[in-house]
Amino acid sequence: SSGAMVCNIGHGDERVLAAMRRQMERSTFGYRLHFETEASEELATRLCSLCPRDMNRAFFVSGGSEAVESALKLARSVAIARGEGTRFKVISRFPSYHGGSLGALALTGYDPLTAPYVPMMRDMPKIPAPRAWLDGLDESDAATGEHYASMLEKRILAEGPDTVLAFVEEPVGGAATGALVPPEGYPQAVRRICDRYGVLLIHDEVMSGAGRTGRFLAGEHWGTAPDIVILSKGLGAGYMPLGAMLANDDIVETVLDAGGFPHGFTYAGNPL
Repeated sequence: SSGAMVCNIGHGDERVLAAMRRQMERSTFGYRLHFETEASEELATRLCSLCPRDMNRAFFVSGGSEAVESALKLARSVAIARGEGTRFKVISRFPSYHGGSLGALALTGYDPLTAPYVPMMRDMPKIPAPRAWLDGLDESDAATGEHYASMLEKRILAEGPDTVLAFVEEPVGGAATGALVPPEGYPQAVRRICDRYGVLLIHDEVMSGAGRTGRFLAGEHWGTAPDIVILSKGLGAGYMPLGAMLANDDIVETVLDAGGFPHGFTYAGNPL
């Protein structure tokens, strides 16, 4: 009854319904380019308080695919603001799933979903997901984590470091890899590699976030702070279409200082 792993707190919780009724009596819409709402500001504050240090900026949308698209555009905006306009490639993993819109499908590593639309999009580079069990490797061995992380470094070098914008991963695998937990040392090695080449690290926590793994964000289990986090599914818990993109202060300030982030959707930041 949770659908696509959405209803984290069950159906019909009266506390949620009562809060929604109160908000509907106050305001049901506020176009974010013109207005800020108390509800969205309060949610942003509470959400950021649950996230890693410096992850203090939130941008609300209507779902996971919109959040992924927002993250891609923010990452690109950062590169342009830093004078690194040659960076546009976003490396992801195979298999993986990141959403149904064209930008999200370009990151998705699942041919039955992506093949019909390849002529309409730029397919992004992929590296193998760290499925140690499938490859007959010991996931508790740090050498295994380094083995899979080195694939990211090799791909960055093959593509040209000055063309690689970001690496996107699910900290704990979702639909495509069946609750895949990374091998020992993999998350830390990925963070180091991204830092080495100036590549942004994006955590897609649409499925793994909002408390699903025992921490608010699955990435917290390894203490590796990403640059951008994507949330949805359990965040709205099936009561309202809701997604979020979170980013650290440095990224947002860089973009704002360069002129802002010309991006949005009609229902972005809806007060409900």
